[in-house]
Amino acid sequence: MGFFDSLGKGWEFVKAAFRMAGENKKLLAPSLYAVLIQIVYWVAWVMALVAASPHWSDGMWTFVGFVAILGSFTIFYFFCGVTVNMIDVHLRGGRPSMRAGMADSGKNFIAIFFLSIVSTIVDMFVSAIRDEQSIIGRIIAGIVESIWTTLTCLLLPCIIIEDAGFGQAMKRVRSLHKGHLLLIGVGEVGIRGITNLIGFLWFGLIFVLEFYVIIPMFTGSTAFIVGITVGGTMFSLFVAFSTYLRMAYYTCLYQWASAVEKEGQSAPAPLPLAIALGHRSAYDKAA
Repeated sequence: MGFFDSLGKGWEFVKAAFRMAGENKKLLAPSLYAVLIQIVYWVAWVMALVAASPHWSDGMWTFVGFVAILGSFTIFYFFCGVTVNMIDVHLRGGRPSMRAGMADSGKNFIAIFFLSIVSTIVDMFVSAIRDEQSIIGRIIAGIVESIWTTLTCLLLPCIIIEDAGFGQAMKRVRSLHKGHLLLIGVGEVGIRGITNLIGFLWFGLIFVLEFYVIIPMFTGSTAFIVGITVGGTMFSLFVAFSTYLRMAYYTCLYQWASAVEKEGQSAPAPLPLAIALGHRSAYDKAA
């Protein structure tokens, strides 16, 4: 699959995923809640540290940083789990709800928490390598970060859909990856490319609004407050958009890989993925 072909399939999936969200707008709710709670979480951390004005050793700062990042990952993965549950229910013809999704994430909280711990360790490891200012180190950090991000996106559907523990999810994903390597890899470049392109255009729009609309219209602290509010809101919307899109893609991918494992290559892909891959006619016949 060439780059532009992958990009085209990624764009088709984006349209299909948001058409699905248009059918049930509740599917977007967990991603929005995750962003809002993350904002409150980090503001609370900053306020607490400013108020305490601590004079800690480097080791203590590292520990506090670990705890803060761990909490952030836990919040993020919890709501990603809610998104996975709701998309899975929707694709199976059910009626998804935030309450049921949160209950499912809560039931699998231990696995989500272990995933958060490993992600925190990986994140701090990657940050440490990048701080070394080595080109090779930066390349290694980028590879590690990319692999782990993809792996977590596959682990979450396994944890939520199959109620698997962290260790079980790792074994399950490894088994699916070995048996269906093309299924696991297809579309990742396209989804990432489309997301990055939309992000580039979106941040360009933020830049234009900040420097060519808000600053000329307002002055002093008013310009700062309005700029932060508008820029922060638009940034939050992009994070919510990219989170939903990634969870939608990997939930569809996991469902398809599981179906192929049971039914063989003739198993139809979930609708958004089937549309992106040009399997829509096969999907309709199967339906």
